[in-house]
Amino acid sequence: MEMWALINPILKKPGLDLLYKNYRPVCNLQYVSKLTEKVIFNQVYDHMVSNAIFPVLQSSYRQFHSTETALIKVMNDILLKMNSQHITLLILLDLSAAFDTVDHQILLERLSDEVGIHGTALNWFRSYLSDRSQRVSVHGVLSRPFDLNCGVPQGSCLGPLLFIIYVSKLFKIVEDYLPDAHCFVDDTQLYLSFKPLGNTAQADAIQAMEKCIDAVRKWMIQDWLMINDDKTKFLLVGT
Repeated sequence: MEMWALINPILKKPGLDLLYKNYRPVCNLQYVSKLTEKVIFNQVYDHMVSNAIFPVLQSSYRQFHSTETALIKVMNDILLKMNSQHITLLILLDLSAAFDTVDHQILLERLSDEVGIHGTALNWFRSYLSDRSQRVSVHGVLSRPFDLNCGVPQGSCLGPLLFIIYVSKLFKIVEDYLPDAHCFVDDTQLYLSFKPLGNTAQADAIQAMEKCIDAVRKWMIQDWLMINDDKTKFLLVGT
């Protein structure tokens, strides 16, 4: 089915420079599309909750999970380590234009392999992702229509859920290197604690973190995602 969306660019935060990278492309979808998406969202959401498919440490777009619970989880982990006289390496990662670079074929594979969606249901998602077009509205002036070969719509209820499914592989990569990680949508916190009883523990912690970040970068390149280096932060937390 052919999908059309009207894009109204909105500044991510008041006061930012009027630059392309500072705008969020929020979609104004057709009414029928919104109704259909809501029905599909409810079915997929219930399926993921009842079968424990949601990544445990992804705190977005589900009941009893929010920015507040994500913050409490990370802070509690770090404070407990501080009470044990540990120092924590904390890396804050942010993705650039995350929703806009989702590869449709990879997403369909994740829906099939990770969520267990097959047959007619998977064909519906294939139809939903294909033949999409959009126009941009700026001060009432419309751009020409142009096709979308990647990405999921922002401003819809289904787009964010599909994005979470798309990036769920992150946790499988991280668990090979680090004991702790947490996400809220595309904001990722990687952290590792160590006892500062010599250079060996610190060097081992830094090496493990570097290997993890290198593996995450390789995965992101493979899946058409990109780290926003301007917003990536490194913190050393301890007493």
